[in-house]
Amino acid sequence: MNKKYTILIVDDKYENLQLLKDILDNKNYDIKASTDASFAVQSAKILKPDLILLDIKMPLQDGFEVCSILKKDEALKETPIIFISALDDVESKVKAFEEGGVDYITKPFEKEEVIARVKTQLEISSSKKQIQNLLTQQDFFLKKIIHEINTPLSIISLNIDNLVNKQGPNENFEAIKASTKSLSSIYNDLYYLVKKEKLDYEKEQINISTFMSQRIMFFDEMANVKNIDIDLSIGQNFILSFSNYELERIIDNTISNALKYSYENCFVDIVIDFDEDKQKFFIEIIDDGMGIEKPNEVFNAYYQQKNENKGLGLGLNIVKEICDKYNIEIIVSSQENNTSFKYLFPQNLTKEEE
Repeated sequence: MNKKYTILIVDDKYENLQLLKDILDNKNYDIKASTDASFAVQSAKILKPDLILLDIKMPLQDGFEVCSILKKDEALKETPIIFISALDDVESKVKAFEEGGVDYITKPFEKEEVIARVKTQLEISSSKKQIQNLLTQQDFFLKKIIHEINTPLSIISLNIDNLVNKQGPNENFEAIKASTKSLSSIYNDLYYLVKKEKLDYEKEQINISTFMSQRIMFFDEMANVKNIDIDLSIGQNFILSFSNYELERIIDNTISNALKYSYENCFVDIVIDFDEDKQKFFIEIIDDGMGIEKPNEVFNAYYQQKNENKGLGLGLNIVKEICDKYNIEIIVSSQENNTSFKYLFPQNLTKEEE
């Protein structure tokens, strides 16, 4: 069964309203019309129309003013508005789009044009609503996931530590701990995605060499499973004024990817130093792995290597989002057996270690 769309037409001339009603005479359209702009605004708030056809030249309030009022209403701001006017100049059309219109129809009306433009905008609006519903469901789903993951993950980590203390380390325990660290990293990414707009990430004075040493220890089990050595080289240490949690998302996702895509029995090198050319402190993470096919696309959401299924494809997208937020420059270079992610931090966030 087709959805019945409500269309509101606003024009100060009755003959125009009647003509548009006749053109849009369709069993799927419920047409409402008004010659009074003020009354039309109040009607729109009650009707919540799927689309509005709005004349520009009207007494008391012109179409641009009416559009501005409608767009300020939370329930109507996404409602598509098609301006209708006898004006056919570029300036009027540009202003119509600047004011929030989605299309522009000139008088005298061409029946086929009106029908096509209305149909197109209704389809676009309907698709946007479907996408928004999917995003809302996704947000709810992610919230459920992070709630359900956290408790069992904490229990697994606690119990495996107890087993290691009682029985001593072995390969099986290492593999389990590596898997929990991987799940923990995924959990933190999902938590960031859900909470990023609500949390206030306070800046701290972070000693980078100390911070990187801690993150290397965190990934120790994951590295041991593939017999990968993580080497830390400090040319010039620095202090970074940054959120510890956001810096973890940058570094953890980069190290995690380096370990995932590295071959067994190789190295991941981490360099802390100062770039003399750019006059910026940097962190560089280099692996001996398979390389990246499309380095320019690696930060896109859900990106994965061809024929690979390693993770959600969200980690590096989160990295890019945080780096853009703080104007951190990212340089990625990749070829077989050598991939480098270099993060250059702006001067306003860094200082030399005292």
